[in-house]
Amino acid sequence: MSMNTAPGLLARRELERIRRSRRHARRTQFDYLHVRRLVDDLDRALAGLEGPVRDVLDVYCGSRPYEDLLPSGARCVGLDVEGNPYNVADVVSNEFLPFDDASFDLVTCIEAFQYVEDTEHGVREIRRVLRPGGVALVSLPFACEYDRSFLEHRYTGPELAALFEGWEEVRVVENGGRAIVWATLTGTMLERARARIPDLFGLGRATRLLFAPLFVVVNGVTSVFATLEERHARGPMTLPMNLLLTARRPNDG
Repeated sequence: MSMNTAPGLLARRELERIRRSRRHARRTQFDYLHVRRLVDDLDRALAGLEGPVRDVLDVYCGSRPYEDLLPSGARCVGLDVEGNPYNVADVVSNEFLPFDDASFDLVTCIEAFQYVEDTEHGVREIRRVLRPGGVALVSLPFACEYDRSFLEHRYTGPELAALFEGWEEVRVVENGGRAIVWATLTGTMLERARARIPDLFGLGRATRLLFAPLFVVVNGVTSVFATLEERHARGPMTLPMNLLLTARRPNDG
């Protein structure tokens, strides 16, 4: 386990760009609707926490884009693995949760819980480092591409909730439905095409800029369909873009 140093100037500029794209998504982003729904649901979940939240652990914290959503006065410790590209974690370790028992009031793992290899062990460890009555908040993608070169998990809502059996106030929120899944996957394909345009005679950059209004159109049209989908949703069948779970550790240990 080691402590991290602050990023350099150039690294910080890129870091701030990444943070903005995750926290304040623009309509010109290919994944605008996915990010917007995730942030809105995170905001509601964190704003609805009961009891004092003094100490927070952010597991696999990445660029740390969501800390301003935490309750006022909370102190956040960011944990990430060795070799992570962001260089902003407070603690860098390949050991999962190298902290004392009952150290935190809130443990978050945002868009990273799918990387926990042994999830049953991971849930036990989250429970161990939480104080009695503390809250776990985890999110992970469902309808999303993955990197086949390393392990990533996918869970349905009931599967995710089952991992936290024995906890209190277990709640799973679906971030976005079929329309947003379509927009995100379509946007991903367009973004990959945009990134591969060669920069010949300065025309590549100009051509890539043309994708921004295209993303605006895709996001705008999809917003309408997503609203209609939410208003007229019927039955048990679902296809969310993302899942967000909150659960409270029982006071009895």
